[in-house]
Amino acid sequence: MAKAYHSRRDQQVKLSGLGLGAVYETLIVDFGGPGELPIQRRVGGGKRDVRRFELAPGDPPQIRVHVVRDRGWRIADVVVPGVTQERIVSLDSSSGPAPAPPPLLPPPPEFLSTYRKPTPEELEERAAAIVQNDREELVGLWEWCRDAETQHPGSLGPEKWAAYSADHNHEIETAFRSGELQADIVIGIRSYEVLFEGSTMHGKQVDKKHKKRRFVRRRAVPVEEKEAALQSGEAAVATAVAQDPSLAEKECVICAESFADTYAMPVVRLRECGHIFHGACVQDLADRKKTCPFCRAEVNWRNVEEVLMFAGDSNIQVCMNSWLQLLHFTGVQQSQRQHVRLRHGVLTHLRPFSI
Repeated sequence: MAKAYHSRRDQQVKLSGLGLGAVYETLIVDFGGPGELPIQRRVGGGKRDVRRFELAPGDPPQIRVHVVRDRGWRIADVVVPGVTQERIVSLDSSSGPAPAPPPLLPPPPEFLSTYRKPTPEELEERAAAIVQNDREELVGLWEWCRDAETQHPGSLGPEKWAAYSADHNHEIETAFRSGELQADIVIGIRSYEVLFEGSTMHGKQVDKKHKKRRFVRRRAVPVEEKEAALQSGEAAVATAVAQDPSLAEKECVICAESFADTYAMPVVRLRECGHIFHGACVQDLADRKKTCPFCRAEVNWRNVEEVLMFAGDSNIQVCMNSWLQLLHFTGVQQSQRQHVRLRHGVLTHLRPFSI
């Protein structure tokens, strides 16, 4: 690169074939034209800023550079508190890394601030992973994270994840296998986008209208495991309706869909009047602190109850316990009794407990 820089003849330098490792085989440094700054490009998409630094004799063997905090591949020429971050790179292999400067206070988290669309290269990696799953006779099971506030979904145990309904799983998996960037699903009267991220088997479920999001993941599992996860809810509905046929007629007055047909959706009961609705359907009313949509009764949205209509006996069950974590309602397989509250404009999911 130094030779090309001084000769001023080569506009681009390919880093392939230099024995630097596989990651460099697809990289090109483009010096640009007059007045342009150099950048590093990746074949198939992706780029990073490049800078040339000069050190005078006697200068400390290190380089200080400021980068944009949320997108570290952008180099900033101007320091902006809360936006840029100083990085120190040691050029002395005999010494340890230079001490980092005192950390700046992180800015408030932004809606979808960490989401990154897949590059063409990452879409190819996704397709290759799907082909490998097919060879191993594994299928995709999509799950959403019960903990809406977590920033580290990879550290959560299996009890923090719940499977989507069969229909939603099919819609999401079809879009994923087709190389789409997202899948659009409807739950009650709410519309969500499931955004696929990078080449990983993860993403985010997003309600942009109400600015709510949670992590989702795809697990490659044997067909039997997927079918067992998706059919458990249907079996519970069949058992409950057989014991109490009236359950088949009960419906959410907001979306006009029966609870039996939408068994994967949590149902909430308002304590003041006893009316029940899909949690997803009343989320907006809860955010705006409105009255009951059926009888106009005043409602304390901070404390509503979740009812499990298809938990295996003939009675609608109302379950209470202390709250645990936030839940922006989605399709959920229900097998345990739970209670919810509304806190800070979002429906709050509570710790399951055995009976």
